[in-house]
Amino acid sequence: MNKKELLKELEEKFKKLKEELQIESSLDEIDDIFFIRDYILREGFVSENLSRQICSRIADLYLAWNNYLHSLIMPNPQNILNMSEAKLFNNDEKKEISELMKKAMAISSRNSLIGLTKDTDEEAEFIDYAVEFWNETFKEKLIPIMAKINEEWEEKVK
Repeated sequence: MNKKELLKELEEKFKKLKEELQIESSLDEIDDIFFIRDYILREGFVSENLSRQICSRIADLYLAWNNYLHSLIMPNPQNILNMSEAKLFNNDEKKEISELMKKAMAISSRNSLIGLTKDTDEEAEFIDYAVEFWNETFKEKLIPIMAKINEEWEEKVK
């Protein structure tokens, strides 16, 4: 199946899923944050359980950010990049990062629970909450963290 057909299948299945589960977020909103279209193209298929495929991608992105944030709080002593970046943050900033991580872990663990219970109503709520949380909290808190890190790296290359 070519890319165009695969994306068309995604659009069609998402439209049906959105109606069935009453998901409020649009595919474009979800894709803007979690790169669902790229994920589907990379995987090469649209699952019959599209809601689980989307939820899994959402959890993966939050977990990836959590792994990075974790390295700012507890850097790997074998990784000079982690060590350099972690030194940029004081204890209060690290506490804020830790709080952000807890919220992201709540999202990821909720996905695991939903996968076990197979509760489709929870899937819809999960998807919409993950989009809302990203737009209203997570992204806004990441920006100053990443700006501080980027500024430091930019200074080092001058």
